[in-house]
Amino acid sequence: MKQLLFSTLVIVVFSTCKNKLEVLAPGKEMVSVYGILDATQLTQNIRINKVFLNENDALISAKNANEINYAPGEITVSLQRFLTGNSIPQLTTIGNSSKTEIVLTETVSTTEDGVFNNLQRIWQTTDRLYRNGEYKLMIKKTATGDIIASSQNVIIDSLSTAGAVMPFVFLPSNPTSFPNYLPPFIDQYTGLTPSTRYIDYSNFIKTNAIKFKTIKNAKVYDVIMRFHYIDSLLDNSVVNHFVDFNFNSQKGNLSKIDEQLSVEFLANDFYTNLEREITKKGPVANLKNRKSYYMEYIVFAGAESLSDFLEVNAPSNTIAQDKPYFTNITGGVGIFSSRSTCSVSKKLDNLFIDKIACNPSTFPLLFCNSSGVKPSTACP
Repeated sequence: MKQLLFSTLVIVVFSTCKNKLEVLAPGKEMVSVYGILDATQLTQNIRINKVFLNENDALISAKNANEINYAPGEITVSLQRFLTGNSIPQLTTIGNSSKTEIVLTETVSTTEDGVFNNLQRIWQTTDRLYRNGEYKLMIKKTATGDIIASSQNVIIDSLSTAGAVMPFVFLPSNPTSFPNYLPPFIDQYTGLTPSTRYIDYSNFIKTNAIKFKTIKNAKVYDVIMRFHYIDSLLDNSVVNHFVDFNFNSQKGNLSKIDEQLSVEFLANDFYTNLEREITKKGPVANLKNRKSYYMEYIVFAGAESLSDFLEVNAPSNTIAQDKPYFTNITGGVGIFSSRSTCSVSKKLDNLFIDKIACNPSTFPLLFCNSSGVKPSTACP
């Protein structure tokens, strides 16, 4: 039985229940790509693997690094930037007045053990990308210079530079600026009252909303509410941790900009999620107590191609065996797209800190209240 060998991600999202998938001729090699550019980040990573049909057991082949990875130096991966509708390469790198092509550096990343080999070859660059135009990915055979796969996609700008309005963040007179309370929490707006500076989810039954506005070229939005906390150990050392509260993806209208989207949650769901996610981490040896630190709100905006990829490859809720797959790679399979990341952090109101310490769900987790004391009983 011929089976299609994919890279770790592509096996998961592209495979079907059919016994045969005659996409390639036996032994013919094709490129598998997973690359999501994010101009708001310092490093870009693109994973590239080999895809082909063989007569071996797919699970055995997946464990063989030589069957899923290209040999060192076998391919050259590069990026060029174009303005929409223009075929002339533009500057690719912020801070470099002459560079019109980025050649990525190949490296090997060690992933968690599982069904597939944990040595994955990736290509990366620390060149700062522009936040406009389109980037084209080119994969060439190093020995011949032949392009074996390519893809071109629009870049996504950041929410914070597009006038996003987020009610969980105080909105000053300049709507494109946000107070940022990352450690050491420099207070940029000293004249504000605590009710506008701090987050308070102490009302267990209140429904809260996280709102934001859509931006150009983005179709799908993911929101994460990240709670940061500190473990204090019996030896007086401390360890920083965080847990996430994830929300369902939101879709925007590509023909509109500044359309308001939102996600909602019941305040008590924050506490139950906190208890569940910290418990998943397992017991902490020599734990004395915990301190609530700050809240971080992260919004990811993804291009239309990324939205299509996620939608087509979402888990099916039917018993149908035939399932389409999405690819925008010429000469290969996979996804080359873009997203942007906006992150805003906020201090916690003392009343909120007190409720984290005594809420029935989080009381057993040994959180201290705003006075630094562990409550003796849970809240009503």
